[in-house]
Amino acid sequence: MMPAPPSRPGSKSPRKLSRLVALLPLLCFITAPAQTLGTATAPVIVSAVPPAPITQRQTEAANKAYFEGVRLLEKNDLPAADIQFHRAFTLNPGNPEYTRALELTLQYRVTSLVQQAGKARLLGHPQEADSFLSQARVLDPKNVIVTQHLDQGPIPSGFTPTLDATSTPALAGPITLLPNATHQNFNLHADIKQVLSDVVSRYGIRPVFDSSVTAQDVRFNLEDTPYTQAVPILLQMGRLFTVPLDSSSIIVAKDTLENRARLERQLEETIFIPALTTEQMGELSNVVRNIFDLKQVSAQNSTGTLVVRAPESVLSAMNLTLADLIDGGSQVMLDLKLYAIDKARSRNIGAQLPQQIGVYNVQAEAHNLVNANQSLVNQAISSGLVPPGSSDVTLALALIASGLVKSALLSNTVGFFGGGITATGITTNATPTFTLSLNSSDTRALEDIQLRIGDRQSATFRVGTRYPITTSTYSFGTSSATSAALAGVTINGVSAASLLAKLQGGGPGSVVPQVQFEDLGITLKATPTVQKSNNVTIHLDLKIEALTGGIINNIPILASRQFTSDVTIADGQTALLVSGLSKTEAGAISGIPGFGELPGLQTVAADKTTELDSSDLVLLMTPHIVRRRSSIISGPRIALSLPHTSE
Repeated sequence: MMPAPPSRPGSKSPRKLSRLVALLPLLCFITAPAQTLGTATAPVIVSAVPPAPITQRQTEAANKAYFEGVRLLEKNDLPAADIQFHRAFTLNPGNPEYTRALELTLQYRVTSLVQQAGKARLLGHPQEADSFLSQARVLDPKNVIVTQHLDQGPIPSGFTPTLDATSTPALAGPITLLPNATHQNFNLHADIKQVLSDVVSRYGIRPVFDSSVTAQDVRFNLEDTPYTQAVPILLQMGRLFTVPLDSSSIIVAKDTLENRARLERQLEETIFIPALTTEQMGELSNVVRNIFDLKQVSAQNSTGTLVVRAPESVLSAMNLTLADLIDGGSQVMLDLKLYAIDKARSRNIGAQLPQQIGVYNVQAEAHNLVNANQSLVNQAISSGLVPPGSSDVTLALALIASGLVKSALLSNTVGFFGGGITATGITTNATPTFTLSLNSSDTRALEDIQLRIGDRQSATFRVGTRYPITTSTYSFGTSSATSAALAGVTINGVSAASLLAKLQGGGPGSVVPQVQFEDLGITLKATPTVQKSNNVTIHLDLKIEALTGGIINNIPILASRQFTSDVTIADGQTALLVSGLSKTEAGAISGIPGFGELPGLQTVAADKTTELDSSDLVLLMTPHIVRRRSSIISGPRIALSLPHTSE
């Protein structure tokens, strides 16, 4: 199927040839989108013989033919315009304007023939389409669009091209106006056209006035002034602007946005921007659009380029501005040493004295012991261990000494006093002890981190584990009521309850947990900003998370510690940041009330236990500027005159 023909560039009649020449790169792009950008014409054959000097009569004839071609081009009479431009080129081949005019007319004719061929083919006239394409091939045999659509048919007889493609000159760069460097004196009072013609002619420049320039009476008085000062002043007085046609000719028009878009030549420039993110590329393109009022700016994030189309003066000012912006930012090597210090200290010093004292009657306790073990007493007497008629105290002591009877009361007795039936024993609840102990632990953890970060860019460092925490659960499956209702129901011999359970993905009571992962360990986020004084301001965000060992509703409790601060440090110097995370101190005293509370006797008559736990976080931070950008405070001052917004 024949592809759609390219849009016809001559559908909207151009007003001036300068506007068409300015759009020539875009036209070449449209006519060859497949393999190459630009025309397929052969390069210029440059003769080694120096050209003959051009007479004034030839120059005037060439200018007349050139402007006649412009008039014919406005009427869309391409063959006649081609003849006039070819005549101008023959008379004065060194003028680059005639070269561009020939190239432009050639591309217009080729594009028009290709469009007519596409239209004829769509209407069902293949022979007519081949005829149009054959004519286009005669004009430009190497044109990509023509070779794609033409089946290399024969060139129609009797058709003679106006300009052989092999002799078509190549496109030149932007035109540079070359006025003479003399200083002139002016004392003029006339119409703006007359004054401007007189002024520029003294510097060897020929003006051509656009129809938008209206009559205006001006008075122009200057002394000893070069072209670069006199003409801008006069243009500003008349609110005019100029576009060079060649090195010695300019076209003058009213300074409006419409006229600038119509007459000013647009140059396309590709700016390579290294190491910028998508957001930075967008910000840079917005800066170019807003400051220089450019409409055709395209940011290519994949290739890291910025394609801009604008007049040459605007591109020059833009390049000076962007040179300072994309010169590469500074980079900082951030050296961090993180110490986590945990200390635990436990001390126990003092004496544990008996705190309970009891008394009992020795005779009564011995009598109770003998009565409770009478059979053992009779055996001891019959075996001769104890003489008959011994007292209860003697019998009790003999039983205890033989090991046949044990008495807890006697084992806790510390002494006796009195005698006879008043003999009394003294008991205590514990044996006095003396304690002198110390338990101490010191834990230090070191994290040595090095980060290389760009100026005003954020970097995140994480070390640790991702711990799963079940936040919620939900269950699904067949309920007991549904199972009971489906009891006995079968489908093709299979229980309906079991089929329903399989469709739901599990049996009754299937539980699915909802899990959330938490970063346990250290999370460090730093954003450095390099100042003109070589100091580095760092926005630091440090977070430490760990498990505490406790749970609430089967969900573990996390201990989170976070430190956020802005610190300014000189290059190569170290800042010490200390954060006291926790400190616990506990003490306990055990002793006799009153006696153990005396300050001087606490270590002798009481037992004192103290515990001290502390946890500290120490951060040593040292920035090193490893790449510096320009230390110039301000960029260059650029004189830029953007087009006026009013008529």
